[in-house]
Amino acid sequence: MAQPNAALFEAATKLVIDNFEGGYFHPFMYKDGRLNPNSKSFDFMSKSGETLYGLDRHAGHSLYYTGQRISSNRDADIPNKKFYKYKNNDSANFWQYLDKANAANLWTWNSEPPGKDADALKTLASAIIYPAFLGYAKKYLSEAAQNIVFNYPPLLFHFIYATWNGPGFFERWSKKIDADINKGINNPASLLELQLMYRATATSKTDLGAAKMKKLLQSPEFITLLLKKKSNAVFLAPLIFIGAGLLYYYSKK
Repeated sequence: MAQPNAALFEAATKLVIDNFEGGYFHPFMYKDGRLNPNSKSFDFMSKSGETLYGLDRHAGHSLYYTGQRISSNRDADIPNKKFYKYKNNDSANFWQYLDKANAANLWTWNSEPPGKDADALKTLASAIIYPAFLGYAKKYLSEAAQNIVFNYPPLLFHFIYATWNGPGFFERWSKKIDADINKGINNPASLLELQLMYRATATSKTDLGAAKMKKLLQSPEFITLLLKKKSNAVFLAPLIFIGAGLLYYYSKK
């Protein structure tokens, strides 16, 4: 199975975190008032476990630990973290940083680690999510789709974000791109445009974000960071074309 360039994957993952994922949350915030009960986030986070950069310590248990959860109840399982064995050093370093900082009791809602620590934790998050991404890609994407997605930064970004959404969402977009490839559409820019159109018309809130994503794909941040990693200016023209098409699409909505 082919794999994406490691530096490109890390850069794309950090852009997903910076643009689509949030800072720190812990269920204790419901009890001690750190999360405003009148805020939109209060209901949105009602089922989340301890979370940083979209990585949920409870819901994503299998990403970080060997063995099963002791309790499926989020609050009841919080004390059990001391019994769990980490799968690897990346997971251990990520969560132990928060434990040592006593973030559960001291950090504010949606806060981030200070200074260079934030970038270091994003690097760890990338390493943690990478095996899940490869697993989903192997299971849901055809070999032809893998070769295109892994080598085209905008589509790689799109499917990394789908990994955060979960396997059901990754599978949904995989089926669509495979169907389009089977129709004879092999141009990466055309496939990206179709994927963003599908996302724009999705009904699930988790699927949405096409408007925000297309702005990012045209941004200097994306072009200079991801395309520099790829060292291939051929991506620029398709991105400009896609941006113009999406701007027209949203202007008509």
